[in-house]
Amino acid sequence: MHFPRFPRTMLATLIAEMLVAGAASAQTVVDPVIDPAAKVVVSGIRASLSSSLTTKRMQDGVVDAVSAEDAGKFPDTNIAESLQRVTGVQIQRNNGEGRYISVRGLGPEFNNVLVNGRTLTSDTGGREFSFDLLSSDLISKALVYKTSQAFLPEGGIGSTVDIQTARPLSGKVGHSSVINVSSSWDSNSKDYTPNAAGMYSFANAERSFGVTASVSYTDRSSKQNKSITDAWNYRDVSMIEGDLNSRGLTMADVTTRKLYIPQSFGYQQENESRERLVGNLTVQFNPSPGWKMTADALYSRLDQRNAVITFSDWNNPVQLGVKYDGNNQITSFLRPGASFYANNPALAGPGKLLGEANSNDMIVKGGDRLSVTKAFGFNSKWQLAPDWKLEGDVSTSRTTSKTPDMWVVAGMVPRNGDTLTFGAMPSLVFGDNIADPNAVKAHAVSNGDVRNSDKLHEGRLNLAWNHELGAFRGIDAGIGYSQRRVGRTEWESDSWNAFSGYHVALPSSLFTVTPLDGYFGAQAPSHYLRFDPYAYMAYLNQPSMLAQSNDPALYSDLSRYPNGPMAIDYSRPASTWGVKEKVSSVFVDTRWEGERWSASAGIRAVHVKSQSTGISRVLLSAVKSPNDTTYILTYGPSAATTVDNSYNSFLPSANIKFDVTKDMLLRLGASKTETRPTLSQMGVDNWYGGRFGDVQTGGGNPYLKPMQSKNLDLSYEWYLSKTSYVSAAVFYKKVADFLETRLEDIRLPQYDEVVHDSRVRNGQSGRIKGLELAGQYLFDTAVPWLRGFGVMANYTFVDASASREGDTGTLECGYPGLSKQSYNASLFYENSKFHARASYNWRNHFSVDCGGGSTLPRNRAAYGQLDASLRYNVTQAIALYADGINLGNKRMREYASNESQFLTLEDVGRRVNFGARVAF
Repeated sequence: MHFPRFPRTMLATLIAEMLVAGAASAQTVVDPVIDPAAKVVVSGIRASLSSSLTTKRMQDGVVDAVSAEDAGKFPDTNIAESLQRVTGVQIQRNNGEGRYISVRGLGPEFNNVLVNGRTLTSDTGGREFSFDLLSSDLISKALVYKTSQAFLPEGGIGSTVDIQTARPLSGKVGHSSVINVSSSWDSNSKDYTPNAAGMYSFANAERSFGVTASVSYTDRSSKQNKSITDAWNYRDVSMIEGDLNSRGLTMADVTTRKLYIPQSFGYQQENESRERLVGNLTVQFNPSPGWKMTADALYSRLDQRNAVITFSDWNNPVQLGVKYDGNNQITSFLRPGASFYANNPALAGPGKLLGEANSNDMIVKGGDRLSVTKAFGFNSKWQLAPDWKLEGDVSTSRTTSKTPDMWVVAGMVPRNGDTLTFGAMPSLVFGDNIADPNAVKAHAVSNGDVRNSDKLHEGRLNLAWNHELGAFRGIDAGIGYSQRRVGRTEWESDSWNAFSGYHVALPSSLFTVTPLDGYFGAQAPSHYLRFDPYAYMAYLNQPSMLAQSNDPALYSDLSRYPNGPMAIDYSRPASTWGVKEKVSSVFVDTRWEGERWSASAGIRAVHVKSQSTGISRVLLSAVKSPNDTTYILTYGPSAATTVDNSYNSFLPSANIKFDVTKDMLLRLGASKTETRPTLSQMGVDNWYGGRFGDVQTGGGNPYLKPMQSKNLDLSYEWYLSKTSYVSAAVFYKKVADFLETRLEDIRLPQYDEVVHDSRVRNGQSGRIKGLELAGQYLFDTAVPWLRGFGVMANYTFVDASASREGDTGTLECGYPGLSKQSYNASLFYENSKFHARASYNWRNHFSVDCGGGSTLPRNRAAYGQLDASLRYNVTQAIALYADGINLGNKRMREYASNESQFLTLEDVGRRVNFGARVAF
């Protein structure tokens, strides 16, 4: 038989081979241009495109599909990177690898992701699905439902994505195996790392029993470089008239004005290792022609280790030589050091930040992520009678994750001042040597241990009645029930203010002088200091050091801190919150068909009951630290809180398809959909942080309501051949109560100033409307000399408006995850021996959130990425391949309200993967 061209990831290829090769020991089509009588083997990318197009054409609603061969023929480390080539789908990356998807401008939390029709738990603490937990090796097909249908589980205002794994009885008879080995190279880390995958499949001759077992191991070493500003805030800024050489200045030389000021600016390096092990087992047994059973088991373990260090300037709201533009936005200033204030003693005033030099900080952040997912499912289908079918499905899944919540700061009080200039790309010139290990002093320490868990049990029972009565073709009905609990447990030390203030010197042996990559530019320092946060905390926990803390009597109390204030005391009750959600549903969907048209219409009714519980310590007081601009927080004993909530939803939907001609379709869809609040957003927890003049709080919101949308869709599709088509679609969504992270100013009795409270809240109403254009064309028959070439392209335009409570008209913040424009273009060539493919994905800027942790929003700039792949079939069973990811070395950039309010520039480098696949 003829084997397909082999992709980088082995299992995805084998799945596609089983789907294609099983249908025909060679599936054939007629090529009238080359030889009308000849039969041509359909394999490789052509088989994938044909399968995806057939799936799309047969659906009642607007649906796009990606088959395993299409996924495997591209450098896709997970299925998210395959879905980005679907019209209207964009992805968000984590260190260069796809993690979340947005569809039609709606972010990851608004898209319902299923695996074999079932909800899979996630490690995010919410409903958004982490695609980097799965390997694309497991996938046979992914369906993207853009219009709602009654049988689909509720939750996807943006879309419902159903990822389907391999089924042994859908493939070829007998035994088959595939082994895939490869190595990846990262341009930033300069490391080579191994990857391996394997699959075994068996189906008996009668196709009554089959088993598929697969395993995939991925190891990746990478380095991420960042220039970073924590936030921009609109606040009172005290401006000192003068320069770094000024002497004898007084308070008369200080004026105050409300300005947009960056909270900090600096550089960050992150060295990451990521190991992922994924296994899948599927067993199918058909006791009789009318009874089919399938059992699935899935295991995923992602161990992500991150060594993250940032060195930056922290900007007090008192600066020297401040310059700002007509929008009251700071463009540059000088950060005065200790020498400046020594030369200007009259600037120091009681209760003021004047007289306190700015700091140069080195911050180690906790970024590790250990996630384990286990899922099991059982499905049974019965043909009760010629017109009656019954399907039952039960499943359970559980994800646990562990993450250190660490923010460990050491710093220097510079003698000389620094110079900062802000714009699309800020610059920072340090006045002191930041790589001097003898100048470092102790500062704030936050040390925590966070455990997340997500448990889900669900079941459904569907009944189908096929009957012809005029235009009526039957009814599908079903009931469903799910119970899900998301929880978070956190242990935290009480060490944040134990040594804050830069008044305790540290030994140079704790720090290592490290060269800095040239990515940051000529103005960045050539070296910086790294340190082990655990060694740093152990040093400060010594009794002799605790005597130098901000409150020696408190922090030396062994009854309160038996292992020191920096250590986590696991014997103390942890702060916990949990949200339990019970969902009952019932649906009825009717099917209709006439001459050159078909339709479905139904309704889904849902009852949701949730309970949010939490145990946390109560904040008693917040007192200004004597040595720093932070607050010393005093907590009381733990207290439990419980909040109940419930609601009903009725979600109608209708889809109709017209056969304009035998090759042209017109689809209409109307529906009401909803997205329930992410469970992690509904906790009863609260946190407190920030500094004088910028106190910040946040936490959960158990009173959130679901976001709802009324939708209209119109789609035109013209199928030129089995592998070529063009389509156009328009859509309209009228949304209400959409969810977003929003900051509000509140008052708390523990603080004597305004507090910026940031948490997810229900917004107001809005409208989303858009246009999608797509097409793919293979030149095999139309242009003989272009035989083997093909193109694919799509474009999405989305326009949205939102009305929010408190909008002043001066600040615009879009829907989180919504890009106004996006497109994808691919060019490929293949013959029996060789395959080459290049693809470029681009998306317009979009909102990340509307003020989480800041008084200004966070936006991500437009981004485009070029990837390519090469394949060579040595024999029918052996293929060699090479893939390149982010060949243009594009960098991700974020900003606040406008592009001159710089937040982040992130460089993840290029990645190359090369290997071999063997089938036997």
